[in-house]
Amino acid sequence: MARRQNFISQRNKFFIITNGKGTEYNYFKALKSKKSTYDVNVIFTNKDPIGLVQYAQNFLNESNQVWVVFDIDSTYEEKRLVPAITFARKTNVKYAFSNLAFEVWLISHFKKCDQMLDTSGHKRLLDEYLNEKEKGLIYEKGNEKILQKYFIPYYKNAVRNAKIVYQKKKVEHENCYGSNSQPRIWEWNSCTTVYKLVEALKLSE
Repeated sequence: MARRQNFISQRNKFFIITNGKGTEYNYFKALKSKKSTYDVNVIFTNKDPIGLVQYAQNFLNESNQVWVVFDIDSTYEEKRLVPAITFARKTNVKYAFSNLAFEVWLISHFKKCDQMLDTSGHKRLLDEYLNEKEKGLIYEKGNEKILQKYFIPYYKNAVRNAKIVYQKKKVEHENCYGSNSQPRIWEWNSCTTVYKLVEALKLSE
């Protein structure tokens, strides 16, 4: 019986592996306060998307789900994005991307992020949002208190907004390239699939 219980415990584990030492890591650590159905483990490792997927292999046998989280940024041009996605699909590692950066996911907590933005545009929108909440407050990458107070409570808004933008990008892609073509996610500015990871967590209030 003990062996059976241990197996169930191990398979209940949910791993989130990110190369974002500040914002991503602190966000998912804070999100654990919402209580997942799973035993959630958040891990930082300083690797590119391919390295993340390779590292994730270490946890597949002891988990229910293993996710890697990364930014698109310049990974496509550097030929690190497509190989990482291909490897993840072959090995049952799930992935959540943000284009260009994780801040697209943060913006989704208060509005649909559906415009062409660079990282300075991300900060401008986040500064505007935080200033509305508290005069003079600005966005600081990785700030745990800001993430906990002004973003985590609104994660359901982020799921809804990010899903709308993703589905719009997907339809536009299929209309152009066909439904069986490889999604060109590196072209999908202001798009994130972090919502899929959050939905998979099965959070409770």
